[in-house]
Amino acid sequence: MKRFIGMVFVVLMLVSGFSEVGVTDDKILVGTFQAMSGPVAPIGRPMAQGMQAYFNYINDNGGIYGRKIELIVADDQFNPAKTVVEVRRMVEQDGVFSIVGGLGTPGILAVQDYLNDNGVPFVYQGGGSIEFSLPPREYIFPVQPNYIVEGNIVMNYLVEKGHERIAIVYRNAEDGQEFSDSAVGTLKALGMEPVANIAVDPFKSDFTSEVTRLLSAKPDAVAVMLFLPQSVGFVRQAKQFGMTDQRYLLTYSNADVSYLQLAQEAGDGVEVMAWVAVDFTNPEEPAIKIWQEYYEGIPNAYAIAGMIAAEVFVEGVKRAGPDLTREGLVSALETLDNWKGNYITLGDENHGLSYKPVSEGFDSRMGMTSMYVLKSVLTEQGLVWDFASSWIHYSVESLLEVL
Repeated sequence: MKRFIGMVFVVLMLVSGFSEVGVTDDKILVGTFQAMSGPVAPIGRPMAQGMQAYFNYINDNGGIYGRKIELIVADDQFNPAKTVVEVRRMVEQDGVFSIVGGLGTPGILAVQDYLNDNGVPFVYQGGGSIEFSLPPREYIFPVQPNYIVEGNIVMNYLVEKGHERIAIVYRNAEDGQEFSDSAVGTLKALGMEPVANIAVDPFKSDFTSEVTRLLSAKPDAVAVMLFLPQSVGFVRQAKQFGMTDQRYLLTYSNADVSYLQLAQEAGDGVEVMAWVAVDFTNPEEPAIKIWQEYYEGIPNAYAIAGMIAAEVFVEGVKRAGPDLTREGLVSALETLDNWKGNYITLGDENHGLSYKPVSEGFDSRMGMTSMYVLKSVLTEQGLVWDFASSWIHYSVESLLEVL
């Protein structure tokens, strides 16, 4: 009887074209969670659109081994409690093959262990916590530089520019604390310490007390780990209080034209970290041309982030071959070695995106570890971002010292 049931099961698999969860002969079902409404929607909506534009482009050009990618976008409103509900629904009810490009450190941290424990690949996290990378998890694939990497690069850059009195202003949240810890640790390794290290309530809009502390500390440079729109308000208020001669270097979440539009004159001369090599002024830029097949105008940095998430996922699916499984996708992504991307350039000639099996070391899921600096300059068209540095690289040795 057992032999008969086993034979029937095999026949049913052959007849039905049995495949992995979320994969059929003509479709790959994936999910993402984004802030499509609420205060963070100006980031979540374009990120989702960037993913959809790239997937549409792949689908319109034949798909992958005859399969089209279908994207489910769940609105979690940047609320981790909602993230948990929406991700479990997509996995357990919708039956997605993978989660791609979720936005927000709190939500990501709330679901990454669930996804990993259930063998669901999670490709690209829209956040920068070191906890996405350490300890490395088999099914979790970070891409963006984490805040430990960024804090280290920011301090090295400021010291190389000759600054001796550096202040740190950071979000009083887990992501901001990681940046602060890295920045302080890096300065210590350089024989220095910050003249001020100030935590800011993420919901605060008046920064009188923080700016007063900065005025007393007399920094010559301020590293600002705050997100939009709070980052705009902080720098504007600091300049209104007379802090106009300092160098302001902001975290990469601000590397978008929307910062300049909000900041206006207060944004003049501000610098920001960046890690995606896209020339937004070039209409022939491949990513921009893909975007404009489906949307009007020029994509912003958040849309490009969504396109990168989709591109990394697509590259893994292509490498996995026609018999797509979750385990096959993991193995395929682990073959990326200094990968630069197909339409969106990641890093320079020596520092692209690399993964390896988690058994081969703590850095198997580090994602991007190089960044560069942009500076706002005033032109006839208004403020624009311009390149202020070449690529700055972060070493594994430095990471070990900070951790």
